Amino acid sequence: MSRRDMSVPAAGQFIAWHGDNVILGILAGWRGVRHFFRQGYVYIWANLLWIVLTVLIIPAPMAWAGICRLSYNAYRQPTAQFGDFWDGFKAHWRGGLVISLVGTLLVIINLVNLIGARNETSLVASVLRVLWLMILTGWFGIQLYAFPLLNAMVTPNLRGAYRNAGVMFVRNPFYSLGLLVVCLPVIIISLIFPAAWFLISGGLFAAIANSAVLDRLVEAGIQSAPAENREVDVTAWEEGI
Repeated sequence: MSRRDMSVPAAGQFIAWHGDNVILGILAGWRGVRHFFRQGYVYIWANLLWIVLTVLIIPAPMAWAGICRLSYNAYRQPTAQFGDFWDGFKAHWRGGLVISLVGTLLVIINLVNLIGARNETSLVASVLRVLWLMILTGWFGIQLYAFPLLNAMVTPNLRGAYRNAGVMFVRNPFYSLGLLVVCLPVIIISLIFPAAWFLISGGLFAAIANSAVLDRLVEAGIQSAPAENREVDVTAWEEGI
């Protein structure tokens, strides 16, 4: 057998393995969407507060921490309490201010670079644009994982949560791609209908993020799946539920 013939099964295995990871990410995201609509009004009230605080920019990380705490508890308790939002908001507000400063600078610098180089056609400029986009994608991808992981830690601390989120993002790029498939329609709908930002967008992102982190923790044997998640499997996905 030639080396070329041997490479075909290997390529097929690579595609099958990572294709499965994409599907797992989509399934986890879909469970998050279903969870959001089961919980209903609790997420909507929290979403209203989330968007108001996010628009102010500085408290945006704390607002994300709050809605992620509410979502985390909603997965594990019969009913979520609106006070969970404030518990998450207050728990790490000092670190949240640092994250706000770092995130704001990172986004501004990369957006300015992208806008400034938009008309450049050189190879270097093209490579730099890809790099800047990857930095922005990585930053927001890590935010998706960090605060759900923070809530799952025995001794919560932001440094550990961001380290774990970075590891999860890097080790599961195709899984994260599957999540993006679910998040992208939420983003598009929110851009077309701005009212969605006030009612559902933040809550949906938090539910999707917590579903993804819970899925990975269950897969690693660190936590057990809540009862509402055990019923959702590949068969359910294939049936279009």
